[in-house]
Amino acid sequence: MRLWLALALVCALIAGCGDDGGETEEPAADLAVPWIDPDGDPPIVGSLTVNPADSTLFMATNTGLFRIPEGASKPERMVGRLETPDGEGEVSEALVVRFVGPDTLIGSGHPSAGSLLPPALGLIRSEDAGKTWTSVSELGRADFHALEPAGDDLVGALFQQAQVLVSGDDGKTWETRAAPLPLVAIEVDPDDPRRWIGSSERGIFLSADGGGTWRQTDPTPNVRFAWADDGTLYRIDPGGPLKVSTDGGQQWEDRGSTGGEPQAMTVDEGGKLYVALIDGTLKVSEDGGETFTDQVRGG
Repeated sequence: MRLWLALALVCALIAGCGDDGGETEEPAADLAVPWIDPDGDPPIVGSLTVNPADSTLFMATNTGLFRIPEGASKPERMVGRLETPDGEGEVSEALVVRFVGPDTLIGSGHPSAGSLLPPALGLIRSEDAGKTWTSVSELGRADFHALEPAGDDLVGALFQQAQVLVSGDDGKTWETRAAPLPLVAIEVDPDDPRRWIGSSERGIFLSADGGGTWRQTDPTPNVRFAWADDGTLYRIDPGGPLKVSTDGGQQWEDRGSTGGEPQAMTVDEGGKLYVALIDGTLKVSEDGGETFTDQVRGG
């Protein structure tokens, strides 16, 4: 089972190969956009999240987890070590990650091909910005497609299941809430942990009671969201148009456009927006989505 609905997961990493003259191409770690395979399928971006400790952006893709310092255009691939009751191994590609504090990451996904770790990692946690990880719960069972803090709780949307799990003890135990459809994205109001917005292949749904009940508000499919600390809710639709809501997703105002197909979005504590496109480009906006510039240029 894989993390993303829209595209097939590509597990091969970018690697240089020798030519007839005996020269070797630049290795993947030194490429400007190491998550792009020039001879393969487009990259798949599972999540974007910013470390409050130093404003470093983390991009989780099918080819690895990458850190991009603020303003930098050269990503660095991160390979972490996960310890579980069922063994240990490296983790990097095929993850979804979310910072919940300075240097503190939660995540889910799958290990590298050929790993002795279980194929579904459940909930994992790192206290050192992804260098080392420990298993928290649901090892071998749960594949969270989205993870969000909700006040003192954690919320996790399961991949291809019309279920959202909620934990009140940092992810050690969970209770199940029904979702209207499998959710491809979920965001929680930073001022009201019971107000959620979710996206599915059939549109946008809102919940005002922590996932107890839902109502559909828009038929646009596969929308991505980012909820800023000041209450501004950002939405990016297929094709790249960005909209803004100041009333929790009831009404939307057209703002700008990325000019390309989006895969993931996040907003940092200062209101800076980051959007990853299907061609591997990382877009940044410092004016609330009015304009975007390339921080890392894709294909």
